[in-house]
Amino acid sequence: MAQANWRRACVAVLGASLMVLGGCATSGNTEVKDSWLARVPEEGLVNVRQAEAVKRQATDNVLRADVGIEDAERALDIAQRSAEASKLRKDAAKAQVDAAKATGQLASIQQAEMNLQGEEMGLAAARAQVSWRKENVDAWQAQKELRQRELQVADAELNYAQYRALKQNGDVRAQQLTEGDFLSTISKAKRKAVEARRDADAETLEARQARAQWEQLRGQAQGYGGSGLDRR
Repeated sequence: MAQANWRRACVAVLGASLMVLGGCATSGNTEVKDSWLARVPEEGLVNVRQAEAVKRQATDNVLRADVGIEDAERALDIAQRSAEASKLRKDAAKAQVDAAKATGQLASIQQAEMNLQGEEMGLAAARAQVSWRKENVDAWQAQKELRQRELQVADAELNYAQYRALKQNGDVRAQQLTEGDFLSTISKAKRKAVEARRDADAETLEARQARAQWEQLRGQAQGYGGSGLDRR
C-alpha cells in the first residue's frame, strides 16, 4: 500500500511539474508511446532503463523538495510566534523599568534596565531568526524549481532514449518523429535547469548569510542573558 501511494505521488509530481514548467517535452512531436516499445527486445532497452532510473530519482527529488518546503514553512511559523512572545517580554520589561523609576530606587532601576536590555537583544535575535526562516523558505522553493527543471531534463532524455530504441529496432513509427525535435527539447530543458541552478545557489547563499546573522545575534543575547531565544 505504501509503495502504491508513493508511485501515485510520483506520478502526480511528474504531471504537475511538466504542466507548471510549460511542457517542454511537447516541443515538436516527441511523444513515444510505451506500447510502441513492447516489440523492442530487452537488450535494446538498456539506455531506456537507465533513463527511467534517472527520471525516478528526479521525481523523488521533487518530492523531497516539497517536504523541505513544508518543514521550512513550519519552522518559520514557530519562529514568528517566538518573536511575538519575545516582543511581549520586552514590553513587560519596559513596563518594569517605568515602575522602578516611579519608586526612585537606583538599584531597582538599574536591574530593570539591565533586564530590558537583555530582552531587547533577545527580540533582535528572534526577529533575525524570522528573517532567516523566510530566506530558508525561499531557498527551498528555489530548490524545488531546480528539481522540477531537472525532472524535465530527465523526461526529455527518456523520450529520446525511447525514440532511439525504436529507431534501432527498425520500427517504422520512428520515422514519424524527428530526432532534431528530441535534441532541441533536451537542449531547452538543460538551459532552464542551468538557470534554475543559478537561482537556487543564490537563494541558498542568502539563507546562509541570514542564518549567520541570526547566530551572531543569538550568541550576543545568550551571553547577555536575554530570554525567549530558540536555542536549537
